[in-house]
Amino acid sequence: MTKQEIEEKLIAPLRGKRKVLIMTHDNPDPDSIASAFGLKYILKKTLGITSVIAYGGIIGRVENQSMVKLLHIDMLPLSEVSIRSYSVVALVDCQPHTGNVYLPPGVHPDIVIDHHPLRKSSEKAEFIDVRRGIGSTSTIITQYIRHLNLPVDKEVATALFYGIKSDTRDLGRQSTDIDVRLSVFLYPFTLQKKLARIEHPEKPREYYVKLYSILSNARIYGDVVVARVDLIGWPEMIGEFADELIQIEGIRWCLCYGRHNGSLIFSIRTTRPSYMAGVLAHKICHGIGKGGGHETYAAGKIDLAQALKKVKDPEDILLKRFLKEVSPRGMEPTMLVAADKVEIKPLQAEINS
Repeated sequence: MTKQEIEEKLIAPLRGKRKVLIMTHDNPDPDSIASAFGLKYILKKTLGITSVIAYGGIIGRVENQSMVKLLHIDMLPLSEVSIRSYSVVALVDCQPHTGNVYLPPGVHPDIVIDHHPLRKSSEKAEFIDVRRGIGSTSTIITQYIRHLNLPVDKEVATALFYGIKSDTRDLGRQSTDIDVRLSVFLYPFTLQKKLARIEHPEKPREYYVKLYSILSNARIYGDVVVARVDLIGWPEMIGEFADELIQIEGIRWCLCYGRHNGSLIFSIRTTRPSYMAGVLAHKICHGIGKGGGHETYAAGKIDLAQALKKVKDPEDILLKRFLKEVSPRGMEPTMLVAADKVEIKPLQAEINS
């Protein structure tokens, strides 16, 4: 998108507006947070508009909490916001009616900026910039800042740099030349010490308790790993652990799933772009939920109360549909960590006492 297009299609229609709501997806990841922060900065610098950023779920992952705190990103829970009181609603890194962002009946976004496949539900927006073949929404927002020749704020630059880095797994997952070029553009402006603290925060003991449980219960079907997460502390935990499990040697598919607040949520990872994880996510929850994503990573959500009206066991259906698509028929699973291999040895100090 050129400078003229940005000015005419995004900036000009907002002149005179004073109440702009920028919405991330419900449980925002770094790309969604950074995109909202960057768009807020653009509107402030070009139009003097002070926007409000809101999210419908929780910011659970420790890295994301650190990002918001250290970069002074003001975000409000959607429960504290009256959407209908805003004259402009913008969605970043998400689209309406995809199951990961809440919009009241009759409310349609005026602006949609995203890097996922275009949904028909987005077509009512006045400004649409949805680019499927790009690594992150943060890349799109960075391009706006560069084309508009805006001064680069260091906190905004750090957020956008981390947004690109996080969504592309250090520019190694579905990144494009433009993702690389704009990361290079942002790098000199980033606050490196804050970035290091964001990427490597202290993690609660709960994280490691959950990780132990997942590793102990994960099942291997040839080159496929499946893990159920019990008692999810925060929704992002599913994707976080899926990212860990897909790194197991010889694994090409991963499904991580569990229940949270009345929903069954899942994440899919694959090592090969041609496998189209997003298409698979949509397919395995067809008729009982919503799913989608990219070539190598995807996610979905099933409202259990609604799904149970149609099927007896949504979890069982999800798992069977997944395995039918990716695993040889009839393959018996093996445990990732065999029970007889789990041994708790006493500490050396206890041995010597």
